[in-house]
Amino acid sequence: MIKQRIFLLCALLSVAFSSVATTNDNTTSDVPPADSLKLYQASYKLFRQGNELGEGYRELSATQSGYSLKAHSKIQWMFLSDSRKERSDFSIVDGIFTPKQYHFVRTGTGRDREESIDFLGEKIETVYKSNQKTIRPIQLTFDPLLYQLALRQDLIDGKELLSYHMVRRGKQTHYQFERVGKETVNVPYGRVEAIKIKRIRKKSSRETFIWVAPSLNYSVVKLVQHKDGSEQAQMQLNWIKFDNGK
Repeated sequence: MIKQRIFLLCALLSVAFSSVATTNDNTTSDVPPADSLKLYQASYKLFRQGNELGEGYRELSATQSGYSLKAHSKIQWMFLSDSRKERSDFSIVDGIFTPKQYHFVRTGTGRDREESIDFLGEKIETVYKSNQKTIRPIQLTFDPLLYQLALRQDLIDGKELLSYHMVRRGKQTHYQFERVGKETVNVPYGRVEAIKIKRIRKKSSRETFIWVAPSLNYSVVKLVQHKDGSEQAQMQLNWIKFDNGK
């Protein structure tokens, strides 16, 4: 049971959004227009029932052939540990986020895990737990990191349908989200006004809520996961830095 909880905490940090926005809030005079490709670095703290258990880091950077979105986290709880690193390399083709390669590594207590995904035109080569598969998707498909930037862009564009097809753990899956409202949240970074978003799940007792701040280029400032009505884990923004040259 303890091992399952720490795995859940790290998974929660791993799915944190890079940043999201809505068109309506872009019109306010004191908030600059949202930029889905604004380069940044961000640090997050991870909690469970008020206890700080670890931290995570996010970075969006430019490369010679496009962009790279990287994330890593590390948690230590009692005698258990969990460390995760993932990276998505992508480009922009005709205004569309186009994935190239994705890599994920998990080490620590229990079994290590590794996943790699190569996007090769009309086919996708994926290796998960040493099992190799070839997938031929019939629609636009993202990796587990890049879909988050696509979600942000859709919200910037004011789209109502927030649905994303992706490859994860050797399988194709869909994520869907909906807007909930606005709230003021207190996190290590400070007190911020945020937009609340919820992930839509069918036939599940698990709920995930995300808060994003217009004043911080719509970056994620808080993420909470509940199961059967009880809080399982919480992630909060510690600091964030933007590349002013972008």
